[in-house]
Amino acid sequence: MGDVAELMGLGLEEVKLPVFVNATVEVEPGDVVYVTGESGGGKSLLVRHLASEMEKHPDFAPVVCSWDVVGRVRRGVPLVELVGGGVREAVEVLSAAGLSDVFTWFRSFEELSDGQRMRFVFAKALDMGARTVILDEFCSALDRETAKATAYTVQKFARKRGLTLIASTAVDDLFEDLNPSLLIIKHFGPQMDVRRYTPAPRPCSLLRDVAVEEGGVDDWRLLAFLHYRGHRLGGVVRVFRAVLRGRVVGVVVYATPYFMAPGHAEFFNPEWYRRMRFGYVLRIQRVVVHPSFRGIGVARKLLAESMPRLGVPFVEILSSMERLVPFTRGLMRSTVVETSPEKAAKCEEFRRLFGIDLRRHGAAEVYEYVGRTAGLRRLVRWLEESLPVFAQGRRTRVGRDNAARLLRLVKSSASPKVYGLWVSPDERYADVLARALRR
Repeated sequence: MGDVAELMGLGLEEVKLPVFVNATVEVEPGDVVYVTGESGGGKSLLVRHLASEMEKHPDFAPVVCSWDVVGRVRRGVPLVELVGGGVREAVEVLSAAGLSDVFTWFRSFEELSDGQRMRFVFAKALDMGARTVILDEFCSALDRETAKATAYTVQKFARKRGLTLIASTAVDDLFEDLNPSLLIIKHFGPQMDVRRYTPAPRPCSLLRDVAVEEGGVDDWRLLAFLHYRGHRLGGVVRVFRAVLRGRVVGVVVYATPYFMAPGHAEFFNPEWYRRMRFGYVLRIQRVVVHPSFRGIGVARKLLAESMPRLGVPFVEILSSMERLVPFTRGLMRSTVVETSPEKAAKCEEFRRLFGIDLRRHGAAEVYEYVGRTAGLRRLVRWLEESLPVFAQGRRTRVGRDNAARLLRLVKSSASPKVYGLWVSPDERYADVLARALRR
């Protein structure tokens, strides 16, 4: 330092650069605060000071900061075990942060992408009971589309929970999707602009560029690995895709309803449904959205724009995921379909015979356990006797080659589900609706 002073003719006290001079920031409970500005301008210093001051006030405390959360997250542990007091609560918290797919729930923090890590930090803050969440370096390392989707998801759920959210980043293109009530632009040096807004709810900016197009099975194959159920399709009638700037980000597969869906009698005249569903009803067989774009409305737009183009008066869905992530809410009428007494009795019989609960363990885990303890021959016999209960009376030849697949079918059939029904508003179907629907 002495060499520098000698060279420049300056002392240490003469090269101090003020970062804040008479700065005033007034944050109100429930604000979404967007702190941006060039790197090195003092954003991190500002949000850390805000954190220490807000922790002193009951309207804002407890304050949870991203730098604290990241340091405390246990590595090598599935996300579903890091939040909530049980699986259902964990799924609710993770879904609230936009982490709404099964595969992500069972990944560890270090296995997540940068965007997923940011969403998990927010989820963990919710789980810790935060009233204020401060996220530094928010979306700084993300591509712009993922950053905008993450910004939208986080601010939406912060507002839903009534939290105060402060997001600090050098990225300056998130204003529309963060939709802040307070914008702080921290310039290099002591200058700082503070602007207050009265934001109104609005959709994610990315949805303007999402186009819903007719697609094909190849589009499903692009995203099939992301779906929590089997990747096989059957009876496919139409496929639609959601495309964002040339990239497929969502797919829905519509199929013929070969099997009668439990729950249909809540809305349909059962005899009409039994005889006439072919030609008048299509079933949503699969819906999948890329994880980076969940929570911004892609699935809703995909369904809302494709169902009226199917040329049928009714579209139905039978989904286990809908109980946890109600993505058809507002689009479809729905009812919960609980496990029937016959299926429940069969599952209890399975537990007694094989010593493992089929409903509480994955099909692969059950298959391996039974093969190791009771033997696959006993499993094959049980499946041959029991499949008609789970497959509407249909009998199937069972062998070692298909036992694992049929075990997944049994497990899926035994799980509680939501039956949903979309009814076309097109007046040309008025007579069909009058005959088909219960009054």
